[in-house]
Amino acid sequence: MKQNYRSPEKDHNDPYRSEPLPVDRPAAIYYRQSTDAQIGNINTSIQTVDMFEHLVAQGWSRDSIIMIDMDAGVSGSTKLKDRPGMSRLIDLIESNTIGLVASQDVDRFFRDVTQIQTNIFIDICKRHNVRILTPRIIYDFNHPTMGAYHMKMFRDEAQHAADFLEYHIKGRLHRAKARLANQGLWAGRHVNIGLLCDTRETLPDGSRHPNSRKYVEFTPCAEVIREYFKLFKLFNRNLRRTFEHIERYGPFYPALETVRKLTPDGFKTHMNVKYRSEITGRLMGSESQLDNIFTNVVYIGHWVHQGAIAQFYNHEAIVDEDLFMYAFNALSSIDFYGNPNPSYNPYRPYVRHPKESRTDPTPIYAGLIFTNEAPYKMVYPQFFRVTITQAARLTGWT
Repeated sequence: MKQNYRSPEKDHNDPYRSEPLPVDRPAAIYYRQSTDAQIGNINTSIQTVDMFEHLVAQGWSRDSIIMIDMDAGVSGSTKLKDRPGMSRLIDLIESNTIGLVASQDVDRFFRDVTQIQTNIFIDICKRHNVRILTPRIIYDFNHPTMGAYHMKMFRDEAQHAADFLEYHIKGRLHRAKARLANQGLWAGRHVNIGLLCDTRETLPDGSRHPNSRKYVEFTPCAEVIREYFKLFKLFNRNLRRTFEHIERYGPFYPALETVRKLTPDGFKTHMNVKYRSEITGRLMGSESQLDNIFTNVVYIGHWVHQGAIAQFYNHEAIVDEDLFMYAFNALSSIDFYGNPNPSYNPYRPYVRHPKESRTDPTPIYAGLIFTNEAPYKMVYPQFFRVTITQAARLTGWT
């Protein structure tokens, strides 16, 4: 049989060419900062404002860009399901709502040493054909020739971010911060309300500042803290009644704008108060925050690091020690060293006295006998102490 030949077919598709961006599908911007202290810095603007404008320049309309910013103050080593922002992003991917996720860098997604969370995320994006956009590269896990390489690059970037966290941040910077903290010096953590951190390294005359990185009183808030302690004593260790009184009558913390204006140059403070009175709408401590304040030894000048008192009388106290110990002994069952507190004296609304100290007869039929001569018809314990003989008289048995 005669063999017929034809011209070879030419593949006009370049296997190394990038696919067009999916501008016909909505895009999401994933924003994450590791700590609350970083929120609002220049990196926040880069991850949100600049990235948003970059997507608009690439062809997305403004109303088709979804900003996911619920993971502010969340570590990149946190699992996917434990991050509200990441959980929201995965829901959008699995519902095929978006075609691309944009972020400033891969380390915004993960700092996962195990790579488990990273691979789960890659698999989800690959199955739903969702690309990852960063300022340096667009990861396309479904690309016919480069997909496997993009997955490897993404994993490598995530691994580098995890290594940086493990060896540089935890290995070097955390050790340096721990060294400062063990000496009673501020190392960048939140400043307790009512206090300021003096960050000046030199005094106005140019000499070295002996109290640099130590706490001093911030009077506008310290006065409120002291009044809280006094009210707690006034209400005889009853935390609930103290809280309810403050919610109705105060005192209240100054407004956030006032705190910023009153903070002197060279000093640092954090107004980490979000609870507002349901009656007045003004800032105050929640009931759990009051519990923390009344047991926090920072208010009598002690310095705590990793749950232990590292330095006693490290800075000036803003609460009288006797008043503080009154509150501390009412709320803390352990002492300053983690041992059982021998002075623990909690508020007990209902005290059951030992039998040998009781003088009144036992109300055997209290709450069980009805009479027209008693208020509310029922013989309540607070109205009557009923013995068997008295019960017989009330009911006409004798």
